[in-house]
Amino acid sequence: MEQKAFTVQAIGHIENNEKSSFIQLLPKYTEALEGLEGFSHLKVIYWPDKMDQPEMREIFQVASPYKQAPDILGIFATRSPVRPNPLAVSTSGVIHLDKENGRIQLDYIDAENNSPLLDIKPYTPSEDRVETPLVPEWSAHWPKNVETSGDFDWENEFNF
Repeated sequence: MEQKAFTVQAIGHIENNEKSSFIQLLPKYTEALEGLEGFSHLKVIYWPDKMDQPEMREIFQVASPYKQAPDILGIFATRSPVRPNPLAVSTSGVIHLDKENGRIQLDYIDAENNSPLLDIKPYTPSEDRVETPLVPEWSAHWPKNVETSGDFDWENEFNF
């Protein structure tokens, strides 16, 4: 199969600092927020551009970033931004939606400040929630949901 190149354009950017996290849309996309009221969470798709280096796109296996995992993992078994196409997806809670200014305050997002925003999708349990997911044994002790993740001792899970 022939590899195809695709063109994507940022629709805004992520603002992330020690005080808060925001999505800031470009003005032409603000009307796309219509109907988003009432959704408690969003799936935010962004480009970790600071990690987008040609040599990083050729890394397919890495030393495990997780303490209890196998020593080597395929990049698709990690959430690393180092990958063939460095797309990142985060599920974030909505604190405030300012449709007029195209600005959404989030409870948290693991994006670098000024990361290009590619898309936003509403989190819908009927499509996004898996009631009984299976995970490898090395990650089975991780929290079962985002609500309890904040209290988990993540520092003892990583090799960095």
